[in-house]
Parts: sequence; C-alpha cells; structure tokens
Amino acid sequence: MKEINYDPEGDILTVHFLDYAKQHAGLEITDNIVLYFDTVNEKPLEMILICYSRLVTYTRKNPLKLKLSKYPKRLQKIALKLIQQPPVSNFLELNASDTAAYHTVRVKKLVLEPKILEETV
Repeated sequence: MKEINYDPEGDILTVHFLDYAKQHAGLEITDNIVLYFDTVNEKPLEMILICYSRLVTYTRKNPLKLKLSKYPKRLQKIALKLIQQPPVSNFLELNASDTAAYHTVRVKKLVLEPKILEETV
C-alpha cells in the first residue's frame, strides 16, 4: 500500500494502493465508494470512501448494495474479485449472494496500526 489519507473536514478516506496504470477504470461500487483499478493486471489502484465515518457506523446494521450491474460484466467480475481480497478487503467486507446484483458491502473501521499497514502491502 502506498498511502492512506483521511480528510476529517470532508470525512473522506482515500487509499492509494499503487500508481495509476495506463489502462484503468474507476467504478462507483456504492453511492459513496469509488474503486479505481488496473484493467490489464487487475490490481487495485485507489479507493475513495466519502462520508467514511458515517459509512462505518451505518453499514454495521445496513450493508450497502453494490451498484455494479450498470457496468460491463468483465469490469463487474474484476471489481468483485478485488473487493474479496487484500488490500481492498482490509477496508470492505463483501456479503455475497447468488447474483452479483444483490451483493452488499460493509465498511470496516480503519485502525492505523503498523500491523494493519504491513498486511495490506
């Protein structure tokens, strides 16, 4: 992981995993979460969580429905794969269902400890 930035005034958490690739995509996976990834190597590049602290609290009881159905199947498949494995899974917990249209996600509370940062590399 390259860098984690939190803007307390805007309540925005930005996680930089890798430098941007030439061929990348950004998907709005929920109303408040955008995931950017390398479409060739299928690696996460950046994730932005808007209203982060509210998302952590809200999603404990009410997981957010993923909004991937509006994207091409190939991009949906990559996004789902990335959400389920580190480093993205260190921030999001996927609740899978029978169809991608009904997947939901919870936002994990981030603890900035060296151990957590080392695991995400």
